[in-house]
Amino acid sequence: MKKRLLALSLVSTFTLPPVSADDFVPAQVINKNYDQLTNTSSRASRLEGINLSSYVVDENGQVSDIEIVATAGQKKYQREAIDYVSKLNYKSARINGNAVPTAKTIKVSSQNVHASFSNDQASPGFFDDYKKASQLIDDKKYDEAKTYITELENEHTKNTVEIVLLAWLKSQHSYFVKDWEKFDKHIYEAFLFRDNLPDQIKKRVIKNALQWFISKQDFVRAYDAIDALDNIDSITFSEQNKAQLLAQVNDIYKNSGEISQQISLESEQAVLPLLSKSEVELKSDKPLSKVQLRCENKVVNYDLSTIDKIEISKNDVRCGLLIKSTIAQTVTLKQSGKSFL
Repeated sequence: MKKRLLALSLVSTFTLPPVSADDFVPAQVINKNYDQLTNTSSRASRLEGINLSSYVVDENGQVSDIEIVATAGQKKYQREAIDYVSKLNYKSARINGNAVPTAKTIKVSSQNVHASFSNDQASPGFFDDYKKASQLIDDKKYDEAKTYITELENEHTKNTVEIVLLAWLKSQHSYFVKDWEKFDKHIYEAFLFRDNLPDQIKKRVIKNALQWFISKQDFVRAYDAIDALDNIDSITFSEQNKAQLLAQVNDIYKNSGEISQQISLESEQAVLPLLSKSEVELKSDKPLSKVQLRCENKVVNYDLSTIDKIEISKNDVRCGLLIKSTIAQTVTLKQSGKSFL
C-alpha cells in the first residue's frame, strides 16, 4: 500500500511578521473558578483518573477544539476533563498587540473526596504487592514480578497516587525485560503525572525519563525534565548540576541530524509529539482524520489533501503536532533541518 506523506513546517502558513520573544504575550486564565489542575467530587469510589488535555484558545479568549492527548487510570473521566477545560476563560494571547489563537495544555485529575477515609495515598494492599514486585525485579525474577504487577493493576490500583506508582513500576519491569515500546509508554506516563508521587520516587522518575528522552532525541521533553528536577523543593539540585545537564543536552541537540519517530495511533485518540527541528514529514499508510500544528503563538489546521512542505520558524513557541486517525495505525514522524530550541 502506498504511504501517505504529509510534509509540514511552520513559516509560510504564518501571516504575521517575524517577532522577537518580547513581542509575544501568552494567553492567561481570567476565570478563577476554573484555574486549578484538580477536579474533585464526593463519589463513593476510590477509582480516579488523570488526563492531559490539549486545546485551542481563540482570539476572543474562548476555549475550543479540546483533545485528550494522554491519559492514565480510569478513561471514563475523559469526558469530565473535557467539561472542566471547556469552562476555562482566557485573556487571549497577543503578538505585537494583536490577538492570536494559541494552543494550551492542562492536566486534570478527577479525584474523589471521602469523609470516612483518605483517598490521597496508596492503600496497604497496593503497597504490599508494590514492594513484592519491586523486590522481584531487583532479584531479576521478572515473570514473578509480572504476576504481582497484574494483581496490582486489577485489584489495587484505584487513586491517582497508585496509578502513577504503577506506571513507574511498569516502566522498571519493561526496562529490564527490554520491552522498549512499553517502557516508552510507562515512563512517559510516570513523568507526565509525576506530581502525584513522593519526592524521592519523583526524582528517580525524572532522571530515568531524562535519559530516555535524550536517547530518543525528544529534546523538548529532555529540557522539561531538567526543569522538573529544578522544581523539587526537598531535593538539592545545584546550579552547577543543572548547567552540566543543560550543556550535555545542548551538545547532543545541536549535533543531532534527522529525528525519526514511530508513533502508534489508537482509533480516535489524539497524540501530540513536540517538535524541535525546522522541517517535519509525517508518513502514514492509512488516511488521517486530523493534523494540526499547535504552538503557544499560533494554531494551523491542515487540509490533508493539499498540504505543502514548509519550514518551522525559530520564533514559534513550543510547538506540537496533533495527529488523529479513525483507524489504529503506526505513523512515522521525521524532523530535520535547523535546531531552534
